[in-house]
Formats: sequence, structure tokens, C-alpha cells
Amino acid sequence: MKQDAGDRMFYAAALNRGIVKSHIRFVKRNGVSLALLCFALKLPEPREESFENAVTALQELTDFSVLLLCEKGLLFTFLKDLHLHRAVQVAKNIQETLQKDTGAAMTHAALTIVDEEDDYTSLMERVERYMKQAEKLGGGKICYGTAKYDFCTEGGEEEIFLNFFTDQKTVTLYNFYNGMPLSEDATVLGYADGLLRLKTSLAKAAFLKNEPFTFLKHPLLPDTLKADIVSAMPNRAEVVLTNLRFIDKSPVDRENIRVMPDEPMDVTIECADGTEVYGTIHSLAVNSIAVKLKDPAAADRCFSGSETHVMLAFDLKEQQQKKAHVRISAVLFSREQDQAVFAIYPNHFFKQKIEGYIALQQSRLITIMQKMVLNFYQG
Repeated sequence: MKQDAGDRMFYAAALNRGIVKSHIRFVKRNGVSLALLCFALKLPEPREESFENAVTALQELTDFSVLLLCEKGLLFTFLKDLHLHRAVQVAKNIQETLQKDTGAAMTHAALTIVDEEDDYTSLMERVERYMKQAEKLGGGKICYGTAKYDFCTEGGEEEIFLNFFTDQKTVTLYNFYNGMPLSEDATVLGYADGLLRLKTSLAKAAFLKNEPFTFLKHPLLPDTLKADIVSAMPNRAEVVLTNLRFIDKSPVDRENIRVMPDEPMDVTIECADGTEVYGTIHSLAVNSIAVKLKDPAAADRCFSGSETHVMLAFDLKEQQQKKAHVRISAVLFSREQDQAVFAIYPNHFFKQKIEGYIALQQSRLITIMQKMVLNFYQG
């Protein structure tokens, strides 16, 4: 059946509406988190080939989610099972990867979580508003938010925080002790004049008394917040925070717990040419190790050119003063003067040994913290 241009536009628009509406219906029925990402692309020449390359990359980066081409050349896609803060991180990664791998620049974008109260009109109006804000700001800006919170609001972050902490009564606090993440839910007591008052546990308030800052997270916040600690009052189990700000890259988002050894832990780096370089382990996780190098000059020779694959050998402390010898494959991830970070690939046996060591260190650190709190109340 022959179709004219008007028919094709009619079917294309109806197709897009139907797909978006089906996703809204899915959210309503299943109560899942689903983000809608809309963006404009600036393509290098030749345009047809570069657009094909960008589409190929986008499909892989979004786990083959549906991709819609709309009016004015705008693209829509969906990010599944992601809360807002994680969806923003994924969108920024898509933006950076597209530019690096295909030369296609995401000039401006809008991202929002599909709300259970949304219909097609409300969702599209919100996306259109974010797109106009992002285009006005320029510089590859991604404007984002929810049905309640617009994080590109002209009132700035202060207005966002005031609205957010008026509506939300809990937030999760994160800090680190010797590399181990400590998290605890806190109750919002009030927010005014840039000061946030929270109710915590006695132990958390005692710990924060000696900390300069803390991190805050919430499913509705697009990024992690960092805040300076004004005061911590263990006797009242309260903490007062100021200078709240969003941070793009947060240590809170590390996928694996990282611990620091409680005593020097020697490591041997077996280079590709058979030579050995020595160091001590600064910190350890299941998928990476940071090493302080004893002889940076020798390490320069070890990591010359493209030779980044090495073997690491070290002893891990176990229960009853036993030690396990570990030898694992590693790839140099980053290097800065006398410190090197390796991505590691332990087999099942060595992975269990590393997980056991991390659990042992966690138990030790928790015991130390309990003693700190006890000394606080006794002193």
C-alpha cells in the first residue's frame, strides 16, 4: 500500500505515543523505576554513517532499550530499573562514550523518572520543559528531575534543598572508616538558611563529632550530596550540616567494599618480562588493589609501553593467625608517582580468600568503633 509523507508522519507519531504510553502503563502496573532520556545529537560527517554508528553504540549502552526518533531529530530512550541519581550517572556516561567512540555530541538532554501519576501529556510536557532549559544552558547540559523536583530550576540548589527536605523526612548518611563505608538512615528535623538538622543514633553522632564532612543519598536525589559538619551532639543524637552540594563522582557509589590493612602487607609484582617489583598494599577490594611502590623507577620499566598485565603475589591474614598465599592476574588501571591501582581477576578460591579478609577487617573496625563510642560515654 502506497503511503504519502502525511501518512508516514501520522504513523510515526502514533507509534511513538503508543510506545511511551506502554512504558507509563508498565510503571503503573509494576511500581518499578523507569527513566526517560530525550536528547539532541550533533553528528560529524558523513552524517548517515555517523548516525548509524551512534545508534549502534546507543543500543549497547542502554541494554538494547527501544530508541525513538521524534520531531526535530530528537531521540528518546528508556533506562530501566534505575533511580534518578543512578540514571543521571548512566546518562552522563552515555554522553561521554558517544562523543569518544563515535564523535556524536549530545548537545543537550532531558531526563526524568516516569511517575506513577504521569499520563502521556504530563510526562512529555516535563521533558519538553527540561529540553528547553538544557538548550538554553548549553555546554552539553542534561536537565533532570521528577514530577516534584526540577533540578534545573532557576531558584538554584537552595530552592531544591528547601523543597526536598520539607517533603522528605529521612536521608541516608555515609562516611568511611579506614576505607569501610558506614551508612545509617537519619531523620530530617529541619532545613533553614542553608543548615540541615538531622536526628541520628548516639553512635553515629559520636563518630561524626570527629569528621569534617559526610555524604547524603536518597532515591529521589539525582547525585550524591556532600555536606560539611557544623556540629555533632552525641548527647542529643543530632548533627547539623551546611554547604550542601551535589558531586558527580562519589566514593559512596563504589561497587565493592575497600579496606586498608591494619599492618604492612608486602606484595610482589611479577612483570611481563619476568622481573619483579615490590610494594605494600595500600587498600584492597574484591576487584582492585592499590599498591604503594617501593621503587617507582623500577615500576617505570615494568609498565613501559603497552605492558600493563602483571601477576600480583601476597599473603592474606586469616582466622587463628593463619595466612593464605594469593597469586592473581592483574591489569594496571592507573599510576601516580609511587602509587599504582590494579584491576584484579581472582579465581573463585582467591576471591573467597579476599572476601574473608575484608570481612575480618570489617569486624575489627566495628570493634574499634564500638570501643570509641564506649570511651566517649565513659569519659
